[in-house]
Amino acid sequence: MLSPVVNLYRSAFSGLTRENWWLSITLLVNRSGTMVVPFLTLYLTEYHHFSIAQAGLVMGLFGAGAIAGGFIGGKLTDRYGFYPIQLITLSGGGVFFILLGLMKSYTLICVFTFLLSVVNESFRPANATAVAHYSAPENRTRSYSLNRLARKNLNREIPFQVF
Repeated sequence: MLSPVVNLYRSAFSGLTRENWWLSITLLVNRSGTMVVPFLTLYLTEYHHFSIAQAGLVMGLFGAGAIAGGFIGGKLTDRYGFYPIQLITLSGGGVFFILLGLMKSYTLICVFTFLLSVVNESFRPANATAVAHYSAPENRTRSYSLNRLARKNLNREIPFQVF
């Protein structure tokens, strides 16, 4: 039963460059960290005892940061290239996740949630640019498909999808 599925994936993604596989794995790791976001409201309401409205504002700031991060990441990628932006945003995202967990005041949680989202989402334009750079024109669609599969695969593990 598993063999037809394995053969389907093998035929769909064989022939892609090693760099494209690494970019997809990197994106999977990046999105794995973001998997904690749906539980942020529970953390804020149950652990910190903030109201639902306050938790909703934090989630709204996360969304605003994601929009800003996509724009900023694209501009920075155009200016400095995809490699340094991916490296800085992956490292920065990890640091901001740790720092966010250390914040106790509501104001700091709001600020760090926004900053985390900006940094974390700035990774995506750089990653997409790298996929285009490392894929041959005839494999570009399959390269982006693998990248998309890495990004969306984690959302199937969560019973509800926030973003």
